Amino acid sequence: MLLGTALALAACGGGADEAQPSTPAPVQLPTALTIPDPMVRATDMERVETWTEAIANTLFDYSDKLRQRDFTAAQEWLTPDFAGQAWDGLPVSETKSLPLATNKQIFDVSNKRIVDRAGFMASLAAHIAPWRRVEFVLWKLKGAEFEAQAPLSGKIRFKITFLGSGPDGGPRALIAWANARAELVDSQWKLALFELTSLDLTQRSDYLFTNVSVSAGVAHSAPRFGEPGASTWAWNGAACGDLDGDGDFDLFVPNAPRNLVYVARAEGGFDERALELGLAQPAGGTGAVFFDFDNDGDQDLAVADVGWREPSGAIGGNRLRLYVNDGKAHFRERGSELGFDALCHGYSMTTFDYDGDGWLDVYVANYGRIDVAPNDSWTDARNGTPDVLLRNVGGQRFEDVTAKCGLGDVRWSYACAAADYDLDGDQDLYVANDYGTNSLWRNDGGTFTDVAAALGVDDLGNGMSATWGDLDNDGVLDLYVANMSSTAGNRILGRLAGDEQHRSALLKMAAGNTLFRAGASDGKRTFERVASKLGGVDANWAWSAALCDLDLDGRLDVFCTNGFITGDSPADT
Repeated sequence: MLLGTALALAACGGGADEAQPSTPAPVQLPTALTIPDPMVRATDMERVETWTEAIANTLFDYSDKLRQRDFTAAQEWLTPDFAGQAWDGLPVSETKSLPLATNKQIFDVSNKRIVDRAGFMASLAAHIAPWRRVEFVLWKLKGAEFEAQAPLSGKIRFKITFLGSGPDGGPRALIAWANARAELVDSQWKLALFELTSLDLTQRSDYLFTNVSVSAGVAHSAPRFGEPGASTWAWNGAACGDLDGDGDFDLFVPNAPRNLVYVARAEGGFDERALELGLAQPAGGTGAVFFDFDNDGDQDLAVADVGWREPSGAIGGNRLRLYVNDGKAHFRERGSELGFDALCHGYSMTTFDYDGDGWLDVYVANYGRIDVAPNDSWTDARNGTPDVLLRNVGGQRFEDVTAKCGLGDVRWSYACAAADYDLDGDQDLYVANDYGTNSLWRNDGGTFTDVAAALGVDDLGNGMSATWGDLDNDGVLDLYVANMSSTAGNRILGRLAGDEQHRSALLKMAAGNTLFRAGASDGKRTFERVASKLGGVDANWAWSAALCDLDLDGRLDVFCTNGFITGDSPADT
C-alpha cells in the first residue's frame, strides 16, 4: 500500500476569531543530495562509539518495523523534514544470469528522485509490499562520523538487506548500500538525509531447500538463553551416523534435560528414540562423533562435554563419554572402563588413525574454563585446557598419548579436522583456536610438529571451525576456516591510530572466514589465502562450516552456520 500524507480537518463552528487548524508547510526538497562530512569531526572514541551503538540499535528497531511492513510506524524513524532518494522507478543497468537459474538485477542509482519521508516510505513499499513474505530485514551500520559540536549529528554508512519470498513464492534478496545523515531529535536518533549508492535484486522462481523439520520429526524447541532450563550456552554440535545399520543416516543431538536421538524411517522421516536406545543420559554435551572404535562393524558414539564449577568450588560436569553399540543399536556408556573418561573442556572431537595401526584414535579440542579464568589474551590466549590425543589400543581401551606425541596445546581450541594435507600417507591435524592463531599439526610418523606459521595458515582470529575439501577441483585438499567477524570491531579499529602492525592484527581478528587454496612448490605443499572479494567467506558471526556439493554440479559449496544470542529486543544480538 502506497503511503501518503493525510491531514484530518474538522469544522467546529464558532466565531471568526476562533483558531483554525493549519496545513503544515510542505518540505522544501533539495534538487541534489549528498551527505556532507562533519565540519568538525568528533574524536573522543568513547563518545563516538556510544553514539554509533545508539544509532545501530535504533536501526534494529526500524528494521523490525519494515520486516512487519508497518510503513506508517517506520516513518517515525525519519525526521519531519527528511529528504531522501527514492528506491522505486530506477532503471536496470545490468542483468546477470547466475547459477541455479538465479537472476540478478543491478539498478542504476545515478539519477534518483528526491522525496520527502512519505514518498521515501512509498518507494520502499513499492519494492517489498507485493512480496508474499518478508522474512528478514537489517539496516546494518558499517561506519559513522560525528560533528563535535551541537546540534549533534553524524554521517553514517550502512548495508541494507531485505530477504523474503516474491509474489511468485520464490526467494528474493534486495540489497542496498547507502549513506545518511542522522540527527538526535528529542533523545532519539532519526534519519534526516538518505543517499542511495547501490541497489540490486537477486531472485529465482523457487527455493532450493524447504524446511521440513516438523514434518520429518526432528523439530525441537528449547528455552531461550537465560530462561529456566537453559543454564548453559555450550550445548553444541550433533553427530550423524547409521547407528542401526539399515543404510540410513540417524542423528544424535546432545541436549538437556536429556539427549535426543532421531532414527531414520525407511519410508522417510525420523522417530526420536534416545531413551529406548540407551543414549538419553547423561544429558548434555558438546562435540559428538559416531565411529567404529572396536572395528566390529557398527557405529559407536563419543561425546565431549565442558564441565562446570560446583557451588563448593569443585570442578564438576560430565566426563568424556563412550557409548558402545551392541550390534543391535542399543548402547551402553563404557567410558570409564575403557579409559575414555577425562574431565576436560572439550568443544569438539575428531577421529583419525594417527599411527596407522588400523584403529581410530580421538583428538579432543579443549576450550578454556571461563568460570575459572577468562582468556589471558585477545590475540594469543594460552591459558586454555590442554588438548588431548587418545590412542585406541586395539579396540580394547584408550591411552592418553598427548605428551608423547608432542601435543597438549593450551590455546582455546574450538574445532579440529584431520586430513593427509601433504600426501605422505599419514593423517595430519588442523586445530582452530579462539582468541589467537591456529595450528596445523604435521604428522611425522606418530609425532606432531606445528607448521601453521611456516605454511601461512595460522590464521589469526576467533577460530570456530575448520574443514578440508577440494574447492577448485585440482585433486588437492584446500582448507576452509570459520572465524568470527565483527562490524563493530572493524568500525572501532578503523578509527584507531598508532602501531600499524598491531592494528592490522586486530583487524584480522574481526575479518571473518578464511579460505586457503593448496598448491605445491618444489614438491612441497603450499597454501595461499584466497582474496575475500572472490566470495564464500562473509558469514558474519560464524560457527561451524561444512563443504558439500549442495546443487550436485560437481563443485563443493560452503554451508556456514552463524548467529548470536537473541533476547527480547532486535538489538540483543
